[in-house]
Amino acid sequence: MATETSTGFRQIYYSRKLQDYWIRRLIAIIIDSIIMSIAAWIIMALIMLAYLMSINEPFAMPWWTMHGLTFPFLSGMPLFLYSALTEYFYGYTFGKRIMGLKVVTAEGKKPAIGMAFLRNATKIYGLALLLDVVVALALPGDPTKKYTDRFAVATVVTMSS
Repeated sequence: MATETSTGFRQIYYSRKLQDYWIRRLIAIIIDSIIMSIAAWIIMALIMLAYLMSINEPFAMPWWTMHGLTFPFLSGMPLFLYSALTEYFYGYTFGKRIMGLKVVTAEGKKPAIGMAFLRNATKIYGLALLLDVVVALALPGDPTKKYTDRFAVATVVTMSS
């Protein structure tokens, strides 16, 4: 059985409720990521169109259009801003709302703006978000919190909670 001092991964292994919780969080971030990736593609296409219309040599592309880190960053920045602002104003993102989740403080309120920005900072780049979750679950502590949630003193709960 899992104990208070066991890692989040161990607690998830033994708890069907925690497994369901993390599946819901995963689906919520996938929904939000798809929405923001579509927005990023549209923004990138508009930038490229404006750029192509303003130059004489259409095949002389700037370095940032070919760089491998550009699109993940361009889709991560809107995801970060969207997540932080919607959690601040509403207490949830569209994906969290669909999955019946919300972000709350220890007092059960919506997070303050700084708290919302802190807990979503790793969404700027996908690998950082993955590490945020993996590191938190590899350590003892609340198995429902990402590592940044521990600093932001916020957590994601079900809407019925």
